[in-house]
Amino acid sequence: MRGITEDERALLNHVTRWGSDGYPVEKCGKRGWHVRQWRSVKGPPCVFKTKRAAVAHVEAFLEILRDAVAGRV
Repeated sequence: MRGITEDERALLNHVTRWGSDGYPVEKCGKRGWHVRQWRSVKGPPCVFKTKRAAVAHVEAFLEILRDAVAGRV
């Protein structure tokens, strides 16, 4: 079990306080969305076609962090 880094914990706390408004998702060009870097936590190196897909990726990552904090990973 590796635990989570300080920056991952800060991202989890940030999202807990601000909800989906705190997700590091932003528009990229005219037709794409990407997950930007938040401190040292990097997003995937791809562009999502929809905001919904980018948000789903962030939510899946946050679920992994929550599992790591709870000791289930």
